[in-house]
Amino acid sequence: MTMETYTERLTKVRTAIDKILSGSQSWRFGDRSYTRADLPTLYKMEERFERLAAKERAATASGGRNRIRYIGF
Repeated sequence: MTMETYTERLTKVRTAIDKILSGSQSWRFGDRSYTRADLPTLYKMEERFERLAAKERAATASGGRNRIRYIGF
């Protein structure tokens, strides 16, 4: 089992929002089906995953969170 990245989760949430806005109140992710979607909850998830995906991209671009500062005496 592989772990999903926040970018992948963000894509799924946006797909769900698009489907609901186009008239569908139920959708399917893998073997799970969801009905009576709550748009405010999906919008909150979208905001959260946007922040986490940005952090994820920044961490990969900078090579991680390790920060070393050399100080001369």
